Amino acid sequence: MNQRTLESFISAAYHLNFSNAALDCHITQATLSRQIAVLEEEIGVELFIRHKTGVTLTPAGQYLFSCAHSLLEQYHDVVSNCQKAAYHLSPKLRIGLGPFEHFLLQKPLAAIHEEFPFLDINCMSYTYKILTSRFRNNSIDIGICTERCAKAVEGLVTVSIYQQPWQVVASREHDFWQLPHLKQETLFNQTILTTYLNEFDEISLYCKKQNLKPLNFYECNFYQSQLPLLQAGIGITLLPPFVKPFLPADLRMEDVLSVPLAPAFVLAYTPQNTHPAIPLFRTSLQND
Repeated sequence: MNQRTLESFISAAYHLNFSNAALDCHITQATLSRQIAVLEEEIGVELFIRHKTGVTLTPAGQYLFSCAHSLLEQYHDVVSNCQKAAYHLSPKLRIGLGPFEHFLLQKPLAAIHEEFPFLDINCMSYTYKILTSRFRNNSIDIGICTERCAKAVEGLVTVSIYQQPWQVVASREHDFWQLPHLKQETLFNQTILTTYLNEFDEISLYCKKQNLKPLNFYECNFYQSQLPLLQAGIGITLLPPFVKPFLPADLRMEDVLSVPLAPAFVLAYTPQNTHPAIPLFRTSLQND
């Protein structure tokens, strides 16, 4: 399995037509068909069911398609880092972030750029569930996430970098701000915007633990997804205080909870990772 084979497979899986995929890859249909056949022989299963008008993915093909982009990304990283190692250059620093953690990056990024001005920096935001998979397949060097997220991956080094009670955020015109304080602190009858309702969602887990019963939850996978709903008055949310300086002027943020929701944010990385930028990244975050 090599780069060209993966690229051909991804194109064929996307188009579900070998002729269109071959045009997309700038190769002949015969070449693409041969690459797919070699890939199927290597894996030992069929990836496509051939029809007169095109192809469909087998269950094995569907699984490979779900992984192929990540595999291709890792392949490019390995090749690039090998090339840089040959010239004694530091490899790319790959940073993975949760839905809110980009707000914590300015100081460490400035410090790293000053110390390593020629360092390539790859910075991506993920949901917490996807971030755990990035840790496991070593496609990131360091991550900033909640402690709950980091603990889901065995063997990570974690450094606590931030822990303050989360606060309620809503439109300044939202009826929530007119409620009596007791109803505010219990999130009475509110639609709450949160991340995916899974084992990493701090807000729904908090509500369950405190026996709070909001009206419902709307899933928004990132902070940027929450903003238009908040600004339209569709629900409220809870966010860490480091977000407050960046909120739009039409949103209000207040500490109203009697029992705090205060998950720790951590810097996480594998102990085997010896990237030279990690100690500086760690120091700048701890001193922030």
